[in-house]
Amino acid sequence: MPESERVDRRSLRYAGRRQELLDALTRHVIENGVGELTVRQLAKAVGVSHASLLGHFDTKENLLAEVIENMRGESIPMAVPIQVGIDPARVLTIWWTERTTPELLPRFGVMIEIYALAHHDRDRYGRFFERFVGDWIEALEMGLRRVGCPESDASSVATLILSQIRGLSMDLLATGDRDRVDRAFEMFVEGFAARAQSWVPPILS
Repeated sequence: MPESERVDRRSLRYAGRRQELLDALTRHVIENGVGELTVRQLAKAVGVSHASLLGHFDTKENLLAEVIENMRGESIPMAVPIQVGIDPARVLTIWWTERTTPELLPRFGVMIEIYALAHHDRDRYGRFFERFVGDWIEALEMGLRRVGCPESDASSVATLILSQIRGLSMDLLATGDRDRVDRAFEMFVEGFAARAQSWVPPILS
């Protein structure tokens, strides 16, 4: 097959099916990590031309941003639905159980890699800090206020929750020691539950 025809077919592979292309890229990034991947390497991995991938995403930074958004359906802050009338400690436990399965935990590994990229190259990747920190803190604060967490403590408690979950997730990803890490999480939740017992949920009008 002539090279020009082969390239044309690769360019048209996902024509009109952008979400399928994004899903294929997301799967590849989750399975292989970010590392030193280039747009050209990603294009080859999912079977499209380099020009076609640039036509969709323009830059690697934009591509990663969309991959992150695509994964947010599995891991967005709102996946911790702290609401009035719901035990927040139980919500955290359910979230931990559901989001640290072997199928979903690798998504956290992608976040770690992109976080490191942002740390070392803020000009190109710094915007991801807002997604990885700002969005989570804001959503957690909102949920904590709903269940009566004092305004003066909301930011600190949200930060504690986020840091504990991420630290334990990193440990689990690195060691696979489920029993030890799960017990550590239970100890954290027990302490959180004891604090939350003193909160007075707002009266709904």
